[in-house]
Amino acid sequence: MVAPRDGRMKSPLSVTKWGTGQAKFVGLHGWGGSHRTFVPMINYLPDGVIVEAPDLPGCGQSSLPDQWRVETIAEMVSDSITFESGFTIIGNCTGGVIGAELARIKPDVVKRLVMIDPFAYSPWYFALFLKGKFGRVAYRTAFASPIGRFFTNMALAAKRGRDTDLTSSFERVDHDAVYSFLEMMGGHEGPSRYADLTLPIDIIIGEKTFRAVEKSAAMLGQVWPHATLRVIEGAGHLPIEERSETVANAVFHYE
Repeated sequence: MVAPRDGRMKSPLSVTKWGTGQAKFVGLHGWGGSHRTFVPMINYLPDGVIVEAPDLPGCGQSSLPDQWRVETIAEMVSDSITFESGFTIIGNCTGGVIGAELARIKPDVVKRLVMIDPFAYSPWYFALFLKGKFGRVAYRTAFASPIGRFFTNMALAAKRGRDTDLTSSFERVDHDAVYSFLEMMGGHEGPSRYADLTLPIDIIIGEKTFRAVEKSAAMLGQVWPHATLRVIEGAGHLPIEERSETVANAVFHYE
């Protein structure tokens, strides 16, 4: 058990580690994902690189937070990884927001932030899931049943590679926790919260991703004029899976 600053006991997140070396990376998966999000990149892990990837609350073997707040989740990440400072965060989808939060509350420990296909706001289809009882039913219809996941994935065919499944990770999650995570992100104040971040920031998006991700990248570029943007040709919303080597090179071979 790990004692947080407020004195309460908090179980650490389950963390998967790959590689050895001095170049340190922390992988933060997105909504409904897990550490498995980063597995496609591991075949392209350079020598001297170590990656730690926590399962966020409700995923894998990780515990639930005391409160569903981005600060709490970021603190849980900090309490769970072994790195004390000098690491790069790889934030996939909404994991980028958790990474930005960690960089905000602990500016001396994160040296670089990579956001892959991030959402900087809640588009209408996420907001739909948050409309009371109707929203909960809509969420469970789309993500909590095999048939729902199949049709949802088919409906999103234009935003993914032919062999990519955008909903498969939802088979292995605590749906109540994942829904709480969505509620938390729906109430987030937006990129302006992180306007003071001055560390190096890279934004990577798929060429065929959601319009909301493209808009998010533009919003983040306004908040962080120093950030770099890279569009991965032919990739949809899961560039890590669809263009693994290209993304790995962009993330790990940084100077």
